[in-house]
Formats: sequence, C-alpha cells, structure tokens
Amino acid sequence: MQRIPVDSTDVVSVGYDAKTRVLEIEFGGGRIYQYTDVPPDVHERFMRADSFGTFFNTFISGHYRYDRINEEKQAVSEAVAFITGNARKYRDFGLACKEFNIKTEQLKLPVDEIQGHDAETIAVHKAKEAYRLAGRPVVVNDVYWNILALRGFPGAYMSYMVGWLKTEDWLALMQGKQDRTIGCTDTLVYYDGKRSKVFARDIWGKIIDEARGEGLPIDQIIIIDGQTRTIAEIENVESVSSIDIHDSVWYEFAKWYNMQRRLRKV
Repeated sequence: MQRIPVDSTDVVSVGYDAKTRVLEIEFGGGRIYQYTDVPPDVHERFMRADSFGTFFNTFISGHYRYDRINEEKQAVSEAVAFITGNARKYRDFGLACKEFNIKTEQLKLPVDEIQGHDAETIAVHKAKEAYRLAGRPVVVNDVYWNILALRGFPGAYMSYMVGWLKTEDWLALMQGKQDRTIGCTDTLVYYDGKRSKVFARDIWGKIIDEARGEGLPIDQIIIIDGQTRTIAEIENVESVSSIDIHDSVWYEFAKWYNMQRRLRKV
C-alpha cells in the first residue's frame, strides 16, 4: 500500500485504501500495522489531526482489528511509478512503455508544485517532492504553455486557467491577434533519490477561432501541428492520443529506461 510521510514524533507514514477500508500506519522503528474496516471519515480526520499520536490512541487503537506487516517480506514493485491524477497522461505513458514491456503504476499523491518561469526547474522540484512522498523512484510530468501573441501567457499557470477561463474567454483574449501560435514545453522527469533524468520536447500548434469537440475549453480551440482536429476532438476517440507516441517525451523515457535495465543486467 502506498503511504504518505507525515510530520509526527509517533507516526512515520500513513496509507489508506478506500475500497477495502484498510488503514496502514508505519510507526517509528519500522513497525507497520494494518487496521481493517476503518471508515473513510476516520482516515480523513486522522490526516487532519493536530497530533497523530493522540488521535491514534483515542480513535483508532482498540477500536479496529489489526495485523502487523513485515515489510521486508513484501514484494518490491517492478512497475515504474508515474505520479499523476491525469488519466490521459497515464494512458500515453503506458502506451510508450508497453512497447518495451515496462510495467507502469499510477500513483496519486498530494505533490506541492512551485510556480516559476523555467519548465525544467518546476518539473525537477515536482519529481523530488513526489519521491519524498512515494519513497521510491518516480516519474512526473509537467507542461509549460506559451501563447506568443500574449507574450508567453499562461506559462506554468494553465492548470489554474482551465478552471477560470471558458472557451469564449480564450477566444476573447485572442481577438485581433494575427499570430495564433501556441507552444507547449512537455517535460518528464525521472528521479530515484540520487539523480534526475530530464526529457523535454516542444510541441507547437495554433489557436483556431471556434470551439470544436468536447472537453477542456482550451483543448477545444487548439490544433497541434500536423493534425486537422482539435485536441478535444482527438481525445474524444478512445485510445487515440493528440500526439505521436513515438515523437514524445514518454517514448524518449521508455527507450532510456529500457536501456538502463539492460545495462544493469550486464
């Protein structure tokens, strides 16, 4: 079970599986226990508690059946951990890795992301934070958008923009602009606690003057170079990506990672 490190003198990390209602707690000294039939609200209150130790002693200890876990005997996952909540990204990542028989695993973690004007710095910081939470080598992805006519807007802030701006808002921003070019720096970072490996690629397209397709407002008005449909129109087709997997950071990573596996076997 994936656990998240916590700031406590008593508890080291906490994991929870909402489907099985199993709460897993790592205490100091490497002691790990799983508590069964724990309601989701108890886990949520536990994670918000001012004192993990006090909450555990009051609301968990003695209230639920438990088993001690010998983590040394747990199988180490061979899957590459991709930290994302984005199903589309994980799908594209998996398609690239599948060609090299690389197993993948999607992990959703509360990673704090810095903002700035350098795509690589943002992505590397994100990878290190993800590693701290996952406790194992990780892969993260970050995108940096650049509308030339708007002097680089929205940069690293697209995740905020998609929640604030509707399609008509984007089109209003582009009204009267002759240059409709939009670029995306797609950055993928692998970090294993000692080294980081960065893969980056620029993707260019144009902003059209009418919405097409369904999905995120910005996706309805962007056509990637070499395509005839908007990102939204393409993403409405199951298992079809708006990019060529073989011309992506996903594929660059998969080739590199496969080579590392082969070198380790030599």
